[in-house]
Amino acid sequence: MKMNETTLSFLENDCVQQFGNEKGTTIFQRAEIIYQQLLNKADYRNSAAIQNHLQFKMFPTMAYYKALRAEGISQEKALEYVRKETHKAASVQKEEMSKLGNMLFAYTFYRLGVKKHMRKNFPDEGWKTEWIKCNGKEIHFNLHSCIYCELTNMYECPELCCVYCENDDISFSGLLPQIRFERTGTLGSGSPYCDFHFIKA
Repeated sequence: MKMNETTLSFLENDCVQQFGNEKGTTIFQRAEIIYQQLLNKADYRNSAAIQNHLQFKMFPTMAYYKALRAEGISQEKALEYVRKETHKAASVQKEEMSKLGNMLFAYTFYRLGVKKHMRKNFPDEGWKTEWIKCNGKEIHFNLHSCIYCELTNMYECPELCCVYCENDDISFSGLLPQIRFERTGTLGSGSPYCDFHFIKA
């Protein structure tokens, strides 16, 4: 798998536009090398869902961030560049979410399918989920562990975890006007858990 097959499929062009042809190409090529190294060492825990998260979402972003830092770009500036790309990817997901958000009975459909969705896409091998509510007014669950938080710490870039968390706010905003997403804290920002609230609007 290559970087241009992931959620950051546009990264190569954006690097050239952001940094110029020579430097942009160098940064992208370095990111590609780091991405391949991450793939070679990956432990997917016998889970297709975790493999999908790492290959398509987590490792491309991490590789780009590490490539920027290797080029001598400061942590603050590197996070800014990474946010620009991941927010772009999250906006694509927002458009997909909006198909549901514009449906009349969106909340009911979401509530009926959310536990199955979480079991399939956020399995116990990577996340510890605590269900608080799942009724006619609110869906609320807490994540007490998360593979994104775990691996950003393991790969010595914990500051990157918040960037992944921010993408939830963007993508889930597509559920409006039928469903409102709220959250008070995340593991990446130092909270004891990530809380997810989907409220019937």
